[in-house]
Amino acid sequence: MPARLGQHFLIDEGARDAIVAASSVKNGEAVLEIGPGRGFLTEGLLAAEAQVTAVEMDERLAQGLCDKWGANPLLHLVASDFLKLDLAGLGDGPFKIVANLPYSVASPILQKVLPWARWTAAVLMFQREVAERVTAEPGGADYGLLSLSVAIHAEAEKILDVPRESFSPRPKIASAVVRLVRRAAPLVSPENQPAFFKVARAAFGQRRKMAANPLAQALKLPRVRVVEALGRCGVEPQARAETIPLEAWLRLPGELGLDRS
Repeated sequence: MPARLGQHFLIDEGARDAIVAASSVKNGEAVLEIGPGRGFLTEGLLAAEAQVTAVEMDERLAQGLCDKWGANPLLHLVASDFLKLDLAGLGDGPFKIVANLPYSVASPILQKVLPWARWTAAVLMFQREVAERVTAEPGGADYGLLSLSVAIHAEAEKILDVPRESFSPRPKIASAVVRLVRRAAPLVSPENQPAFFKVARAAFGQRRKMAANPLAQALKLPRVRVVEALGRCGVEPQARAETIPLEAWLRLPGELGLDRS
């Protein structure tokens, strides 16, 4: 069966066992698996006696899962596109999320999960370059909007590199597993997130330039005002967006007068 939506099916038992172990799933714990595919990871989660809610959009794959484990009371199969799914219908949880995400929709799935209040931790497979962006620290080319988006909702670490040979069909690029631990509350309140990302997008939109210039241009603010705001956040005027630490990003919208606090 060909890969669909960038789905490459995990076949490496060692990698599967490492993912299940990293999730620290306990007997009877609620787990959400997104895109279970042929059920290789599902099998490991069921062996750990987790209560697995598996969301699969491919009708043929969903039927295969039903044929194999339909009578297993530990598995609740949801035949749906996760990106179109009303998450409130999944139940109260709280869930741990464990998934080998389809490459082509991994970032949109992550963005849907991050603000959801009913998960505590996640162990997710991405293509390696996305995993590097998810976990990036300031100072490198991987650090950007995705890094900030994750950081305000969760603590993230890369825990495992997974080679191409661990999948069928074999992808052209390597993969990596990331563990996320959800923060009790986001570092930026929901009402202030539009201002936060407006500022971040402005700066990262021209990441090769000193952040003060694209911020002033995009936000239609005097450059001197932007430079002063950066200074109050402990950021030099010649700094580029990728070098600005999270703490400064959290303060900058307020120093620019853009948040609602």
